[in-house]
Amino acid sequence: MSTNVPHTRSACRKPDVRALEFITVTALLAFATGPSDAKVTVAGTKVMAETATTAAVFDGPALVSLKPVGADTEFIHATQPPVPLDTTYVNGDGYGHDKHETITAKALSDRAALVVVKGDDTERHLLVTTDAATNDICVTPSGMSNRRGLCSVRWTFGLHPRTSLVMPVVNGLRVDLGRPFPGDGRFAWPYQWNAQLVIVERASASLMVHCEDTTLHYKAMNLHREADRRELGFETENPGPLWDQRTAGGITWRLNTYRGDWKVPATRYRDWMARTYDLAAKRAGRPAWVDRITLALCWAAPNPEMLDALAAVHPPDQTIIHLANWRTDNYDVNYPEYTPTPEAIKYMKKARQMGFHVMPHFNYFAVWLKHPFFQEVRDFQYRSPRTNDPEGWYWPPQTYDYTRMAYIHTGLSLWRHKLIGVLLGACGPLQTDFAFIDQTLCTWNTDNAFVEGMNTVAGMKQLHDEFAMVRPDFVLGGEGCNEISFQREGFAQAHVHDGWANIDQRQVDASVPICSFLWAGHTKLVGYHKLKPGQPEFDATATVYERMGAIPTLITNDPKDVREMSPQLQRILARAKGRPPPATTGPAK
Repeated sequence: MSTNVPHTRSACRKPDVRALEFITVTALLAFATGPSDAKVTVAGTKVMAETATTAAVFDGPALVSLKPVGADTEFIHATQPPVPLDTTYVNGDGYGHDKHETITAKALSDRAALVVVKGDDTERHLLVTTDAATNDICVTPSGMSNRRGLCSVRWTFGLHPRTSLVMPVVNGLRVDLGRPFPGDGRFAWPYQWNAQLVIVERASASLMVHCEDTTLHYKAMNLHREADRRELGFETENPGPLWDQRTAGGITWRLNTYRGDWKVPATRYRDWMARTYDLAAKRAGRPAWVDRITLALCWAAPNPEMLDALAAVHPPDQTIIHLANWRTDNYDVNYPEYTPTPEAIKYMKKARQMGFHVMPHFNYFAVWLKHPFFQEVRDFQYRSPRTNDPEGWYWPPQTYDYTRMAYIHTGLSLWRHKLIGVLLGACGPLQTDFAFIDQTLCTWNTDNAFVEGMNTVAGMKQLHDEFAMVRPDFVLGGEGCNEISFQREGFAQAHVHDGWANIDQRQVDASVPICSFLWAGHTKLVGYHKLKPGQPEFDATATVYERMGAIPTLITNDPKDVREMSPQLQRILARAKGRPPPATTGPAK
């Protein structure tokens, strides 16, 4: 399912061992050459922060220089953003410069300073500190306004023209000065910004900006491009309702430099996730077959002939099948009614006997308008944070005749327990311990952000955790993948940035496997669309998914496509058997 947001729409180690390992890894990865000497000094409105690895200079709230210690590798653009520290509002605007605005900087200790931007209507703070244990330079923005409807506080800096940007956005994007794609965007975490970090490369060094927030606070990363400037803006976003909000803040962004390309700092973040999210314990109950999968068939119908055709070209026990049409109702109609057809039950029995692993399609939060259950949960439908409009698939003004489904907040235990019950109830007759839950990436901010004390991100996590409590051996797949959803998912469909209308060389050149690198050993990405044999975009799409690090994926319900294999399908099957993909143009680091 498309998930564009409608505009209306184990054994845990002892803590001291964890800390020792983390400090050791950080020292190896970063530029540190000796004991940490983290310090902050102030001269007028300038703040100088330095650790054993990284030196940064701030002019008021503007980051004007950042280099590795002992190297002349500048990561920051010479031109400052117009408003380095801003507050944003429900109408979409930033406040900009305030009336009678003043900027002051004050040392709080030898390792901390506070920058204050104060005007008649707003006051914005930037707390700059150093972390001696990690050698990070830490920046904590906050803001207060006389105006209501304050959405977020945003801290922005510009990148040096000779840098390259690697972002875990929509499964991995590289941004280079010489290519206009991807363009400007605001990427909400974790819906589009899949992990709370970005990495900047220059020469043989890299800079990572990340945070280690575990409160599931809404946040966003902004990309703005103009001439030779690429600006990054980091937002701390208020949960809805927004109208009465007048303050924002609470998220600390960490900056550090490393020797090597993006994989070096990404390894630090991947290791942090493994410890923080206790991923080894979450994998402990998974069946061994999950690690053996090398091929996916998506959007399948219950056609037994397809099983015979597939088994002739690839081992069934290494193949997963996403079964989209198996209910007595049409696709995307009458949720949460999940009754299998007799044909689907026969198909599942044959697939199981042959060794295939089939995941029937369910939906994460959609309830059909005409289903009786809607009346029980309608008060907990997602509502847009800026306009309070109800959201769904499709809801006005995007209403279509064939379906109209409301998006229900998964913080609501009534909904979570309903979905768990109907899913396991359907998987019984289908005799499967594997299911696909559509739209699990849809965790954006809402006007009704908190239900039972959980925002939409926490609600999704709670749903996954409760599945694991009920059936620890059950394997889940999902749509999209981020650092929260991947914790309980063995497989996840991967979207392509700006790929709804067309996929071409733009996406090929911009693809980078940072997300599959972050999820490595825990969750496998699979293809989502435009992989049907004969589609004009097949080759470009296959290349994007190869570069993204997704497992080889087919989309077809015609056995003839497999029996009389085209070069396109030969390419997919060869890669599934471990043969390298063909060479393509553009960077593929």
